[in-house]
Amino acid sequence: MAEGARQTKITFADMRDMGVRGLLIYCSDYKCSHSIAISADRWPDAVRLSDLKARFVCKACGKRGADVRPDHWNKQPVAAMRCGRRSRGSACCGH
Repeated sequence: MAEGARQTKITFADMRDMGVRGLLIYCSDYKCSHSIAISADRWPDAVRLSDLKARFVCKACGKRGADVRPDHWNKQPVAAMRCGRRSRGSACCGH
């Protein structure tokens, strides 16, 4: 990264636009290394992933704070997320 450049903070809207529907949460204590995969559906689009870091408490060690990342392995096709309707032979009707 160039000197003075700032990393862009991703929002849930950005994440959902990429087709990502889940989060990977890692304990902030590297000695613990506890992690969990959860759904991101409960948070509104405008919230940044970085806003959640201090809210998590590790169930294994009790430490507050976490590394919050998009779960790119749990990715749904973007077209299938647009609506719940089906048209003849396709996953989405385009709405």
